[in-house]
Amino acid sequence: MTDKPQVPVSLAMQDHAMMLTGTSAKKLFWDAKAMVDAIIEATEYYQPDSARLHIDWYNHEAEALGAKMIYGEHSKPTVDFGQPLIKEPGDLFKLKTPDFYRDGRLPYALECYRLMKEKKNAPALGHCSGPFSLAVALRSYPALIKDLRKRPEFARDLLDFTVDEVLLPYIKVQKEYCGVTSVSGANAWASVPGLSPEELMEWAVPWSKRLKEKALEFGITAVSQCGEYSEERLENFDAGILHRSFDVQIASTGSVSLGLLLGRWQDYPLEPVLDYTAKYRKQGKRFPIQLAVNARLLNDGPIDKIVEVIKRFIRTFVPEHELEISMHPSAGNNPDHVHAAIAAVRTYSRAPLSGNMDEIEFIPPRRESFQEWKKRMAV
Repeated sequence: MTDKPQVPVSLAMQDHAMMLTGTSAKKLFWDAKAMVDAIIEATEYYQPDSARLHIDWYNHEAEALGAKMIYGEHSKPTVDFGQPLIKEPGDLFKLKTPDFYRDGRLPYALECYRLMKEKKNAPALGHCSGPFSLAVALRSYPALIKDLRKRPEFARDLLDFTVDEVLLPYIKVQKEYCGVTSVSGANAWASVPGLSPEELMEWAVPWSKRLKEKALEFGITAVSQCGEYSEERLENFDAGILHRSFDVQIASTGSVSLGLLLGRWQDYPLEPVLDYTAKYRKQGKRFPIQLAVNARLLNDGPIDKIVEVIKRFIRTFVPEHELEISMHPSAGNNPDHVHAAIAAVRTYSRAPLSGNMDEIEFIPPRRESFQEWKKRMAV
């Protein structure tokens, strides 16, 4: 048995880094250097294989356009959906492309991406809201869903505006200012069961594809995935709907891979995922899957349960899939849970996998607190 793990671990931890480093929300979400430093420190403490600059992606464009926001003392900003910027269809035509170097916190976001590239000495990954999710931020979810059914032409105009007048110009600025070569479009509102897979194919996928195709014209790969399966009621789990949601994901990204990030994957049956990937595996392809440890599970624990879930993920998908395990610890997440989860992935994914995983002893690591670690690093 080698010491090389087969499964990389990634962390996205804006709120958790805020708590860990003791940085106020007011500083973290307005001061780019404070945000990047907090993410880098937290990354060095936990030692994942990669860490994402996970700032409040869903807000920046809408905020810059004039959307009302809620600013918390101990939490990231969020759009005030009770007071949407577009209250009536005519309000859309009052909006203009933001000044990305001046409006709202767009300058902060740009500086975050630039600093992350500079400090990590790596190609910068940019971010934006996905087209459907930006439409939700501007119009509110209930109003937009009503528009899809009652005012389809207006809904198309709104989605066109998100891509052509906001997101594509923003991606161009990210390329110019930050040197990004790829952009991830956060699009969680375009998920199942909020919309059916068929509705997503009609109302989300075309604009994700449009964003990708037009961004490629100026040398940027822009991916905005639709179709995450996030059914909360386990009695409503449906393998057929799950498979159609996977079709949506692949159609929206143009990539034969899956993101299993939003749902209760610690509770869902995993066999339907294997059924879906079987046709690709028969062709000799190791199907890429990014799979999240549910944030509530990571927060609540206990450690034994977190470890069992990770073992189940690895047992199911390795070695026939290219598995990455992602974690999104919340602000109050116990650091011991995060350390244990990372250690569990590395313990149970060492190549080659052989024998009974249940016979492998796992002892949660005893780690110093972040404050103790930071003092030691300063010596």
